[in-house]
Amino acid sequence: MKSAREAGRTLSTSDLMVSAARQLMGTKYVGGTLDRDPSSEKLTISLTETDCILFVETCLDLALTVKETEQPSFRSFARKVAWSRYRNAPPYRYSDRIHYTTEWIRLKSRQLEDITMQLGGCRVDHPIFYMSANYQKYKQLAQANDIPRAALDLKRIKDVEEGLNKEPMTLIPRDKVAEAEPGIHTGDIICFCSSVEGLDIAHVAIAVVEDGRVGFIHASQNEGKVVLDAKTISEYVSGRHNLSGIKVVRPR
Repeated sequence: MKSAREAGRTLSTSDLMVSAARQLMGTKYVGGTLDRDPSSEKLTISLTETDCILFVETCLDLALTVKETEQPSFRSFARKVAWSRYRNAPPYRYSDRIHYTTEWIRLKSRQLEDITMQLGGCRVDHPIFYMSANYQKYKQLAQANDIPRAALDLKRIKDVEEGLNKEPMTLIPRDKVAEAEPGIHTGDIICFCSSVEGLDIAHVAIAVVEDGRVGFIHASQNEGKVVLDAKTISEYVSGRHNLSGIKVVRPR
């Protein structure tokens, strides 16, 4: 009989992600979990509280730890999280963290395939600049006019934004999401695109298709925990005016 580890390796990354997501159902939603100590940037891992992006990141990294690690352990999982969250090796700066989901998708192209255009997506004129334009809202950047370290982090974030804007943004428009739902598979990462100027992604989730219903598991701020949402993806988008559509990203 195969061991649980061997059985896990026969599953797809998507299936393993959904399995992890179901195990994390009920986990408490807490915003800003990585920014409690603005004076120090360090690798932080929690399986007892999460926000939306950390939830999806955790599920992907747990899946990849099982798929790609000879002897899965917490240490190997931590290495996956560090790889997923930062573009450089420690010691980390705030600007080393991958803040924009668009960059996260592009940097992880070996593990993630953006299938937005395959599902009826289109290119949109929506440049990314939210963090640099609103730097006062971020503890680590707010004193950029006075503290050299914060000024350098702000400059590096501006450079990232400029780099991201060299490639076109794509999405499935909100009025086309229902048409695209049949092409969405269980385990796909759903990125809910923001209509706010300068911001790319407002929320992320993991798709769950059951009996033809295209739903999703996510860390819900409204529910205060990780839940299988009562709405389908298209219903969720149509009910929120701050969303312009979705991106769909498939684990390889």
